[in-house]
Amino acid sequence: MKEPLAVKLRPKTISEIIGQSHLFNENSVINRMIKTKSLYSLIFYGVPGIGKTSIALALAHDLDIPHIIYNATIDKKEQLTNIIDLAKKSDNGYIIILEEVHRLNRDKQDILLPYLENGVVHIFATTTENPYFTINPAIRSRCQIFQLEPLSKIDVFQGLKKRLGGIDLKVQLNDEILTMIAEQTNGDLRAAINIVDMLNTLYADEKINIAALKDIMQQSYVLAADYGDEYYDIKSAMHKSLRGSDPDAAIYYLARLLQAGDLESLCRRLIAMAYEDIGLANPTLCSRVIQACNAAKEVGMPECRQIFAAIVIEMCLSPKSNSAIMAVDRAFDDIKAGKSYQIPKHIKDQSYKSAGKLGHTGYLYPHNYKHAYVKQQYLPNELKDQKYYVPNKDNPLESKMNEYLELIKKAQ
Repeated sequence: MKEPLAVKLRPKTISEIIGQSHLFNENSVINRMIKTKSLYSLIFYGVPGIGKTSIALALAHDLDIPHIIYNATIDKKEQLTNIIDLAKKSDNGYIIILEEVHRLNRDKQDILLPYLENGVVHIFATTTENPYFTINPAIRSRCQIFQLEPLSKIDVFQGLKKRLGGIDLKVQLNDEILTMIAEQTNGDLRAAINIVDMLNTLYADEKINIAALKDIMQQSYVLAADYGDEYYDIKSAMHKSLRGSDPDAAIYYLARLLQAGDLESLCRRLIAMAYEDIGLANPTLCSRVIQACNAAKEVGMPECRQIFAAIVIEMCLSPKSNSAIMAVDRAFDDIKAGKSYQIPKHIKDQSYKSAGKLGHTGYLYPHNYKHAYVKQQYLPNELKDQKYYVPNKDNPLESKMNEYLELIKKAQ
């Protein structure tokens, strides 16, 4: 099997790494580890193709410590057991380069943790997911965490020049072609090298021009695959743009999410946005968001883009209120603080014959009273004066609903 060019050209030492200067300054942990030949467990996280595994391998090489790559997604737990047996025999320490660490299941964690704890093995782990959300705290607490910065188009171009400079390519690629590859791959150096690899195999002895490259690369590598921090950051950016009533920004981030093609999670986020940030200011819009999401999933891509665009713009321009989520969060805070008190007896279940013997009596049926309202206590005694819902009086609909409540209270 042919070894991929991206693997063949992996840097052998930290000095060959492209970008990430914030990790390799004179006083950085990584440089200090190399200078003092000290070993600690590390987690590298960032978008795909940014160089996480390359940094882990280069650092292991610079430290001159035995190491092996283990992929948490596809490698078996028996392989992990065999690796640990090898590590026990090493006098110089042992490094497991643990790819996709967020995929490490409980069985594998149970095998690894004791030996990570006693120093038999150290890990250089890689992940596209935010480790504070996705990695077992028992593993995370034993590691230093480093976030890799996105590579610029200039970084990718320079990386291509540097990596390709030492090999003989069959295909002819000038700087203009390499620049276009760098621009189209949006900071993914591995993807850029893979494109060169494909061109070198399929177009050997040919000179590639811009027109030919455009035919080969039908679209750019959009930074919004449906995994990793970048995807969640784009969803967060759209949510905040919508909350801030900026239709232009919301539409831009919507387009990036649509390019990723994950309609299910996009619909979930839009529905959550509607009830969190619009809520009681425009309740009928919340229902229309659900209808729009159902319609979009029915027609699919690319036609669904106009459905999403229309509903996102309407959400941006709608009045906003977060009073509902604020109310339930105040209640959650009380419950988490231990304020789970006895329910008043008169509103406990009275549907069975012996309820009266337990004192479950005295409930006043609101529909028997004017405006279907009667004053009685519903909260526990300890919270009877607590106010969770604070109406947003700046928007007309919610203000009107609150005025009606106050009116019927006075009438009673």
